[in-house]
Amino acid sequence: MKELLRKFLNPKILPFLGLGISVQAPINLIGGSLKLWTRSSGLDLATVGIFAAVTMPYSLKFLWAPFIDRINLPWAKSMGCKRAWCLLFQLGILAGLWFISFLNPVQSVWSLFLGCLTIAICGASQALTVDALKIDILNDSELTDGTTVKEFGGRIGYLGATAGMLALSHFLSWNTAYKISTIMAVIGIISLMFVKEPISKSEPINFNTAIKMPLMDLWNRQNFPLLCLFIVLYKLCNGMLGSMAWPFYHDNGFTDLDIMKVSSIFGTIMTALGICLGGFILHRFKFKPLLFTLGCIEILTSFAFAGLALAGPNIPLFVLVIIFDNIIGGIGSAVWVVFISRMCSRNFSATQFGFLDALTMIPLTLLGMLSGWLAQTLGWPEFFALTGFLMVPALCIIRFNKKFFNV
Repeated sequence: MKELLRKFLNPKILPFLGLGISVQAPINLIGGSLKLWTRSSGLDLATVGIFAAVTMPYSLKFLWAPFIDRINLPWAKSMGCKRAWCLLFQLGILAGLWFISFLNPVQSVWSLFLGCLTIAICGASQALTVDALKIDILNDSELTDGTTVKEFGGRIGYLGATAGMLALSHFLSWNTAYKISTIMAVIGIISLMFVKEPISKSEPINFNTAIKMPLMDLWNRQNFPLLCLFIVLYKLCNGMLGSMAWPFYHDNGFTDLDIMKVSSIFGTIMTALGICLGGFILHRFKFKPLLFTLGCIEILTSFAFAGLALAGPNIPLFVLVIIFDNIIGGIGSAVWVVFISRMCSRNFSATQFGFLDALTMIPLTLLGMLSGWLAQTLGWPEFFALTGFLMVPALCIIRFNKKFFNV
């Protein structure tokens, strides 16, 4: 416990706790919370569904990552390149949240959509910039601790943007809740002031410096095609399962209160515990055995969900599955982000991290569109069994290749 507290209080690492809160909050504020607000305000389901499109920038942020790496904003001379960009994005999130907090969803649908799209673009860009900052200023040991602290902060941001917003909207109003949510953006701005980034010179941006050099750097250091294939395959199992978890809970007979208490609140606490365990484990094991073991356990998680589907609305079993899934998910989250971060060079941190992260996001977004059809066609037990088998090709890559696991 003392060791964990010492890591949290490290002046280089502690700011990432607040940054983690401000990174995780926007996507949830324009996700589930926004859907509840718009639906409870009287918008029809078809219109509510359109708002799912505002999160697309989180999958496309790699497109503008080279600008964050290569271009210095005017105030970068005193702050550093990435801190300057991060502050711009944080102010954009703050302005966007404040703007939509004055809107009526029924009367101002398109204004609300544009406000949420602004929050999404700035939120996705902030997330990318914070990860790039982490790679740039922390050494390998600190990177593990910084990632753990950031992911832990992210769980706090998730709770605030979901259960916290639900509670505020119940006792006050949705508009007031969104005004109060700006506190999470302010926390990020304050935390950024305590991050120290070396001042760098602005570099010319062209195809060579923006695209070719970052990708060639990855190609020369890794088995690039196989690395890309592995990153895509490894996240399919957990990603497809997660995309249909809440509809499954509903179809399986659990009430909204059951889902909120067990999955949202209790599950988030278990995820935070898993993240802390992940940081502890990363200092003691190498990536290859860690990723292989976690992959095998994720297959078991899929079969645990299949068992829950067969058992029906069994609360004790629901709690056990959530404990298992969220602790393993928390460990896996910490390990995966550090693994991807270690792949990146400090010279191209935003571009390379954005590209590798997109390899996990875009296939999940596309295949997630099929997950509902698969669940309906196969049935819930068979669907979860299928998600488990999706992990097998990635495990084969881990088993028979070791070059890019020695980072």
